[in-house]
Amino acid sequence: MTALEGPQAVAFAQSVLDSQPFSVLVGARVEHMAPDGVVVRVPFRTELTQHHGFAHGGVQAALADIALTFMGAAALGPSVLTSEFKINFLRPGVGEALVARGSVVSATRRQAVTRCDIFAVQGGQEKLVATALGTIVVADVAPAGGGA
Repeated sequence: MTALEGPQAVAFAQSVLDSQPFSVLVGARVEHMAPDGVVVRVPFRTELTQHHGFAHGGVQAALADIALTFMGAAALGPSVLTSEFKINFLRPGVGEALVARGSVVSATRRQAVTRCDIFAVQGGQEKLVATALGTIVVADVAPAGGGA
């Protein structure tokens, strides 16, 4: 597989998110997509908070899953699924946005171990709020977006 680079990779990754109603609901936007890393942003909104006003853990987990899976796709090709992931919540997420930064830890032909850190952005500063590690596997289904 030839890796997509630059704006073409971002556009393809965003088209995948745009085909997922939940990703559209939370407002997930791909800012960077390359074999060496992905950046996905979700704007902070009241509808995405829990009872203390912090970013809901489910939204953070969804953002982690997106970043982990995109990095698995960067390593394995577009037809991948999350096999498992673990997330550690480190501090409450508050601010203007949540940003996930993902990377590949290791990859074989059939699976990739990926990681992602989630930051809360407030006043131009980023604070680490969660970290996740996942296993992404090659799927026997057609990839999103109609690619082969």
